[in-house]
Amino acid sequence: MRLLSALSCLLAAGAHAAVLNPWQSGKIFRNTPIAPASSNLHELEARQADGYWLNDIKKQGIAAFNDNPAAYKVWRDVKAYGAKGDGVTDDTDAINRAISDGNRCAPWVCQSSTTSPAIVYFPAGTYLVKDRIRMYYMTTLLGNPKSRAVIKASSDFNSVFVIDSAPYSDQNGSPAWISTNIFLRQIRNLVVDLQAVPVNKEIVGGIHWPASQATNLQNVKVLMTKNPASQHTGIFVENGSGGWMVDIETHGGNKGLSIGNQQFTLRNVDVYDANIGIYQLWSWGWLWQGVHFHDCGTGFDIGAINDTSREQQVGSVVIIDSSAERTGSFLRTNWTQTSKAIGAGQVILENIELKGVSAAVTGPDGTKLGGGDTTITAWGQGNQYTSSGSQRWQGTFDAAQRPKELLDPNGNGKFYSKQKPQYEGNAVGDFISIRDRGAKGDGKADDTTIVQNAITDSVAQNKILFFDHGVYKVTNTIYFPPGARIVGEMFAAIMASGSTWADKNNPVPVVKIGKPGEKGIVQWSDMLVQTQGPTPGAKIIEYNLESQAGSGVWDVHTRIGGSKGTDLQTPQCPISAKTNDKCLAAHTNVHITKSATGAYFENNWFWTADHDMDDAINNSTRVSVFTGRGLLLEANNVWLYGNGVEHHAIYQYQFANVKNVFAGYIQTETPYWQPNPDAKTQTYYPRNATLNDPDYNSFCAGLEVCDALGLRILNSENVRIYAGGLYSFFRDYDVSCSSPDAPQGNRNCQTRILSIENPKSVQLYGLSEVGVVEMLTVNGVDKARWSDNLSVYSNTIGLISV
Repeated sequence: MRLLSALSCLLAAGAHAAVLNPWQSGKIFRNTPIAPASSNLHELEARQADGYWLNDIKKQGIAAFNDNPAAYKVWRDVKAYGAKGDGVTDDTDAINRAISDGNRCAPWVCQSSTTSPAIVYFPAGTYLVKDRIRMYYMTTLLGNPKSRAVIKASSDFNSVFVIDSAPYSDQNGSPAWISTNIFLRQIRNLVVDLQAVPVNKEIVGGIHWPASQATNLQNVKVLMTKNPASQHTGIFVENGSGGWMVDIETHGGNKGLSIGNQQFTLRNVDVYDANIGIYQLWSWGWLWQGVHFHDCGTGFDIGAINDTSREQQVGSVVIIDSSAERTGSFLRTNWTQTSKAIGAGQVILENIELKGVSAAVTGPDGTKLGGGDTTITAWGQGNQYTSSGSQRWQGTFDAAQRPKELLDPNGNGKFYSKQKPQYEGNAVGDFISIRDRGAKGDGKADDTTIVQNAITDSVAQNKILFFDHGVYKVTNTIYFPPGARIVGEMFAAIMASGSTWADKNNPVPVVKIGKPGEKGIVQWSDMLVQTQGPTPGAKIIEYNLESQAGSGVWDVHTRIGGSKGTDLQTPQCPISAKTNDKCLAAHTNVHITKSATGAYFENNWFWTADHDMDDAINNSTRVSVFTGRGLLLEANNVWLYGNGVEHHAIYQYQFANVKNVFAGYIQTETPYWQPNPDAKTQTYYPRNATLNDPDYNSFCAGLEVCDALGLRILNSENVRIYAGGLYSFFRDYDVSCSSPDAPQGNRNCQTRILSIENPKSVQLYGLSEVGVVEMLTVNGVDKARWSDNLSVYSNTIGLISV
């Protein structure tokens, strides 16, 4: 979500203020001078093959809309900048030179930019650092997944975090970036080692990661001392609007993860030998899946309390398919029947295996659920709404049956998941470079024919198509046949432009995955799809494939407007222009059609821009870009992991006539310009009954405010939503309707945001909403009011079953 300065200070208020900003709590950073980047081009080109295809492949990526794309380097090897990786030499400055080289979006200098991406590569080795590594905007720190590099803090380490993705100013404590606007960054395949740092050095963290959408931590390990007196933390997150982490491992330390953010999805987290495995600073809502504690004092601690108000700081957590062994309490909470806020501290535990655990759940007045060797089938606390009515509860509950079609085929009862492939077992010869095939990727030339031919050839040759970084302009549909494996370099982009997408009543796909009736595997990762200029008939992604195991769409995002080259920026689409046909940019963002089955989506952000990411002068000035539908799901047997859909005129998510869906954490925002015009009267994208568009004249009859739904579930069966956030922050760009400072009863940006119609076994856990009066509407009847579920900032319901 993109709440700018109006709300950035509100996201972690209260008792944690001094902890969240290390500068304010007296932990002063030393600003390491960064030596000028080398001008020796031969040195910068120095790079040795190491068996990882992404390093070994020819470097041809270009930053298409950079001021000097011919000279700008997307790929940087830290050894080319002087790093030794020998475990003895101080490599701090060399690494920071590799990150900062070129005219990049630096901390405090630039709020955001899409024109200066960088992949900073760490060959295998041990890189000693004596001060922090400072990330810049749109940066990936990458190691070799076959032999992960180690970044080792020295015994005289002179900072608070080893990798600092969003530093605070030494002078006044100001953050480098607004945390809810930190997009498009990754850390993959690295080990951070804190073991040499004295145990009493406080708030030393391996990675500082306040993050928002289109970000990823993957295959990361943090090593800390096992000394119980340690003050160290593996991963520290105090703010943001994320986000996704997967395959995280921490050893030792005081806390494995100390973490707070509006919403996040984390999967496959192993914590060993920590005093507290995971300390939740605050949250609106989280999904934890596959978390495993080994020999920890406490597993989860969600008991954070505001020192002034004495209210809980954690809104809700959903924890599934997880375990603990030889650990004290699996979960510590401060929730009681009378605790405040009334919607805070809510918990769902489902399929939790315990071995040698003292207590499953402990509260302020003792053990709430016993431990030992046992499996928790379903236990929770908080507010629930079912067909029997509403109640505040703590204890076991009847979870809806998990559809077998959604489960891991190994028969362990867990939900199926598939990690993003990094193709570490493949060699360079297994790839086809799109640039080698003649595509320009400069955002100007028409690359349609070359791109399509390269996809066809890669499938015929059983090879993987590599999109070197660039912006590949296309003027017709790009078709992914069964067998396509496509991977981008640092969010390489396909950009639709031209008359193919001119008719808003006749949508045409930009990317078409399979044709109706086709079966097979498609793998697609690390790319963007965007549009240029008016494309009111664009359907950004259409998924038709009957997918076989192994298919997936990972770290693929849509970005409609708000970036350089799109012609959908501040000059073309100011917020004052409410009927600007030049800013009609998509009929539908993503359509998973009724011919598809088995679609698997992971860490995707389907975004219509609300602000200009490349407006460096005015710092993210808002724009009005108009799109119709968000994600339309009409398929069965679908997984949506870590998925966000924002700012569409008709709805964000619609599940229509579907069966067997796993979704979590899902997140939406209503368009900032609504309700001027509202969902009933907007004429940008007419209602289409054949697509089951909502009839807002009927649905909103008599309502004060009628805005686009965040989620509509229509005639659907076995829908399982494991945490979600449906947010409405603005009335015609005015944020006061969602502010916690507004008078009671005035948190009314829109009236309804969730509609469930004719359901057959629909269950939602950990639902958070902002700015909405009626939280739940079933068959046109409102069931839950915001004031009965007011949480830390959002309004939260722990369990909905209809």
